[in-house]
Amino acid sequence: MYQTSELVAQRIESYCRIWRLWVEGVEGEVIMGDRITSGTSTSQSTSISDDIELGAICSQSWNININDVDTKFLGKEYDLSLYLADLTGVTTYSTLEAYTYAELSKLTVEQVSKLGEVLDGERIPLGRFTCVKSKKSGGNTEVTFADRLYFSDKTYVPKVKLPAWSKAVEDDICKQLGLQNGNDYTIPAKLRVKGGARLYGKGHIRLKTANFDFKISSIPKDTTMRQMLSYIASAQGEFGFVDRYGRYVRKWYGSSVKILDNNTIDLPTLGERPNVLAGIVCKVSDSETLRLGNTTGSAGRVLEFENPYMTMSLLRSLWHRIGGFSWYTTELFHRLGDPRFDVGDVITYVSESGESYDIPITNIGFNFDGGLSADISAVGLSVEEQL
Repeated sequence: MYQTSELVAQRIESYCRIWRLWVEGVEGEVIMGDRITSGTSTSQSTSISDDIELGAICSQSWNININDVDTKFLGKEYDLSLYLADLTGVTTYSTLEAYTYAELSKLTVEQVSKLGEVLDGERIPLGRFTCVKSKKSGGNTEVTFADRLYFSDKTYVPKVKLPAWSKAVEDDICKQLGLQNGNDYTIPAKLRVKGGARLYGKGHIRLKTANFDFKISSIPKDTTMRQMLSYIASAQGEFGFVDRYGRYVRKWYGSSVKILDNNTIDLPTLGERPNVLAGIVCKVSDSETLRLGNTTGSAGRVLEFENPYMTMSLLRSLWHRIGGFSWYTTELFHRLGDPRFDVGDVITYVSESGESYDIPITNIGFNFDGGLSADISAVGLSVEEQL
């Protein structure tokens, strides 16, 4: 979950708010304010429609309508952000200090006069995107912005000498896609038992392990860059996406980041009972399949995936981290959409009867038109499908 100033956080949760989109090209050109009339976004942590997935590599996108027919958008990169309009604000020297000279030189006199409208001078970054579609009609342009994973379905041709460590392959793919690898292989992972309890060794010392960096000797024929990133992510027990700063990162669902205000959402649709990860199955090859936990389906959900580089050691490690994870299949409409939420965050809904439901955000789509709403879901099989 993205962190903002206290003033912006308070306004986000208030009905008295007006949103604006800010589109800034890497060369400094800016489109802002009333010139951007509407926009919708999609972001997810699973590539399948009905279940949480290990190793999913999903691109994010925005469709935006802009009152502009002169700018050539296609193929160019842009940083997108949202800001809250402070309509009582005035432009002062202190306001202008938040902007670089390069930014100011691209703004019109009217745009400069509106800089005071940016509440607390803070813009919430949404990500760095490439324009992949542009359609002009009348005085309007409809553009589609996608992150660099949009281009990851090309066959992977390694530029590093094999065999190589998985980090080197991940770095190579990110470089080919024009991404920075934001994954830190030096941070140790804290181990947990499958029920979620912390794992301790002799002397009550918390057990940790470095992120598993494994050797890759060869690349299967016709493997895409997306598939290779998926193999590396699933070996870590994670999924991959591009973050707000244009970096490729991996994560798994953690503890709840926020309790939802029931006054800002429609009544959610919830599964009758929680999904619980009880087992894991990895197909390594046609002749080798690895299993851990209860894989009969009788005790809970079973995650199944393919990874030609998986070993039992890797599987045990990731199972320690994700085994026993539970969540409710959920669909909810967030009337006061919160752009601080990231895919992979866990939020909590508390019913009128006091029951608490943890909801991992597997899909989130924003709808912007001066206001901001969001459709949020946590995918999972229905109760009938679990029987």
